[in-house]
Amino acid sequence: MKDPSNHKAPAICIFSALYAPSMGGVETYTQNLAAALDKMGCKVTVAAMHSHGGEKCEQHGNVEVVRLPCISALGGRYPVPKHDKAYRQAMERLTNTAPDYVVVNTRFYLLSLEGLKFARKQGIAPVLVEHGSAHLSMGSPTVNIAVEAVEHALTLLDKRQRPAYYAVSKKASAWLEHFGIASAGELPNAIDADTYAAGASKRNFREELGISDDALLVASAGRLIPEKGVLQLAQAVQTLHQEGCNVHIAMAGAGPLEAQLAAVDAPNLHLVGKLSKPDLTALYRQADVYCLPSRSEGFATTLLESAACGTPAIVTNVGGTDELIPNERFGTIITDMEPETIANALRAAICNRATLQAQGEAAAHRVREICSWQQTAKRTLEACRNANKH
Repeated sequence: MKDPSNHKAPAICIFSALYAPSMGGVETYTQNLAAALDKMGCKVTVAAMHSHGGEKCEQHGNVEVVRLPCISALGGRYPVPKHDKAYRQAMERLTNTAPDYVVVNTRFYLLSLEGLKFARKQGIAPVLVEHGSAHLSMGSPTVNIAVEAVEHALTLLDKRQRPAYYAVSKKASAWLEHFGIASAGELPNAIDADTYAAGASKRNFREELGISDDALLVASAGRLIPEKGVLQLAQAVQTLHQEGCNVHIAMAGAGPLEAQLAAVDAPNLHLVGKLSKPDLTALYRQADVYCLPSRSEGFATTLLESAACGTPAIVTNVGGTDELIPNERFGTIITDMEPETIANALRAAICNRATLQAQGEAAAHRVREICSWQQTAKRTLEACRNANKH
């Protein structure tokens, strides 16, 4: 087993099935972790599926990105490796980077399993990072049962490679127990809060959407998929509109539920599409509150982003929530994703603007205090070294 513990600048290969230009929590985590490790002097290579464009091999700063051929499934959410000549050439390129450590993000992608096998072939004990806190939901009970079965089967195959398991939050660590896995600790999601908040564009969403300054502006961001609770959120704001409440929601993102959301009869529901990072930052900064009624998160990147902008959150008790929001001084945790539960929380927000402002200030301070990429990168290196001591 390799043990490059004396290396000042080890080479690290990070496997992430989805990666930029694909947008999502795991993609953002991988991109930022790679950048932080690069700043520490590490030689970093990212192995990803060639599912959302980009060159087969390219540089993101000093980070090399190698994209492997794949077949897209589940609307692009689940790329499957295509084992052709180009795939073998890409794997050979990864081997030639001579990695000292291998980090694999998430359990349930086929590329994750291949990343674990790749590590073992190089004589490396891999580190696998868990990003979930519940099974995936595809919006159909029948499909969900099949997806759960596949996830359990892939996890059994992953376990045969004997990775060191970590997670992005305490809830994600607890979720590993569902599969009979003991987490070795957390490599938490993080954010460069000051840089993120300073990167806002000049877009004025209130002006664009015709929302008055005295209206409660709620921001929502993420894939428009069932587990994010976007339909329930839309139903909640529809109810508030019918009650005459001056509340509007700007819902950023794209996904399979877009048509259903567009059909909701609520003039206070604004679908603003998939936003660039500067535009999304501008939306957070202009919003009074961020709402994430998700069924499952490892540690939501959007929660960190809104906190970085001083925007308080109304969020279900998913992964990372109680770490960033330990009590009501930092935000509002709701018990479930039902429309009436969401509506009740928004009614309270309408009546307590001063509380929202105080929560936003407290959350902004806390995210800068406990969620830095430098800390996560240092923990990741330590996890890799511990896994390869013997």
